[in-house]
Amino acid sequence: MKNGMILIVVALAAVAIWAWTKGTAKAGMRPLEPVTPSGAIKAPAQESPSISLSVWQGLTGEQISALPVTTQMGKVGAENYYKTSQPVLIGDTGFKIWGVTESGAIVISQNDPSFYDPIDWY
Repeated sequence: MKNGMILIVVALAAVAIWAWTKGTAKAGMRPLEPVTPSGAIKAPAQESPSISLSVWQGLTGEQISALPVTTQMGKVGAENYYKTSQPVLIGDTGFKIWGVTESGAIVISQNDPSFYDPIDWY
């Protein structure tokens, strides 16, 4: 019985030491970085702001007009618009919110509005 008790204490001590060394080794280690098949380190993907399609469809005019925009201006057709700090993806549709025109219309397109001819906006 005495030998069994000693074995249990030694086993518990071994488990405690193993857990302690495993925890301290992790604390000093650097987190793994994503690597490409060529071995080059990949930059972390930048997540762009997004809104689900169902939420977008449920927004009221007041909520849409409160869209945060910057003082940077762009041109949509013949009208100027205030750009968002980053385009906001709408669900998985491929469309993004690029900003709000001076008249309050939301600028939505798949590509940067400057990509299109001005006549495409009419």
